[in-house]
Amino acid sequence: MGTAIDNTEVLKDWFLRSGVHTPLHTCIGPLPSSKASIVRWTSNQPDSMIQTISSHPNDYRIAIMLEPVDARIWLHGQPVWGGVIAAERFRICPPSGSSQWSRLSSCDIVNLFVPAALIDNLNAQRETPLSLGAQQFTSDRHVMELVRRMLNADALAGPLQSQYCDGMMVALLSYLLEHYSRPAAAPQSSTLGGGRLRRVLTHMGANLATGVSNRDLAALCGMSEAHFSREFHLALGLPPHRYLMKMRLEQARTMLLAGGRPMGDIAEACGFHDASHLSRTFSRHFGTPPARFRQQRGN
Repeated sequence: MGTAIDNTEVLKDWFLRSGVHTPLHTCIGPLPSSKASIVRWTSNQPDSMIQTISSHPNDYRIAIMLEPVDARIWLHGQPVWGGVIAAERFRICPPSGSSQWSRLSSCDIVNLFVPAALIDNLNAQRETPLSLGAQQFTSDRHVMELVRRMLNADALAGPLQSQYCDGMMVALLSYLLEHYSRPAAAPQSSTLGGGRLRRVLTHMGANLATGVSNRDLAALCGMSEAHFSREFHLALGLPPHRYLMKMRLEQARTMLLAGGRPMGDIAEACGFHDASHLSRTFSRHFGTPPARFRQQRGN
């Protein structure tokens, strides 16, 4: 989307070039004041082909998953996500180059296109300008409430739906700037990488059932516990204990897809206290209980 969004045809063309060949469920924009756009699209069929999401240099894009979607995402050729994105999660994509993804399930997705100029104008009204950057997929009930109101604007505001959406859009962006941004600063890089990071991740993967302490992981790298925790967080975006839980959940998901093992065995193999602990954590992370997840995939 190299040009400004000045009509719905530009939006439709962007989705077509990004691999969306089904009719768009909702396509509103640009709105009269904010010039933002709202698009919802659905598909009942997976698309395992790797699709290139075209760049959008003039706009932020906010992607909202209304239903769980099994996806793989790459940015600058590096994998940034692999697995099921739970329902009611969103991610902020700043103006940037293209990314790639493949979709292994059905989907129901909303994309909001927000002019970067609008963000700059709102930012200029703050005492401390903030940087609204890319985020991991995040759950936030306030974001979902505002998005659903925009999707239902026709019923809520009738012929004034565009003006209603404009107000909701400014409310959403004001909230995001307050809660999902930080003062602009030089990015920090981690000294934990290469062979040391691979050694740590291999050790964590081999000990999912029993768990590993930060002390043991730090010793593998010749670091103090505090230094290791800080560098690990910088390298992977999560503290060690949360990354270990992510690995456990991904292993549980793989074992559920393979089928043939009782839930209790999977819980024990992946380091959960019992099947109930696995079910609660899996549901919170993936948006669906493990038993239903396995049933949906015929295992």
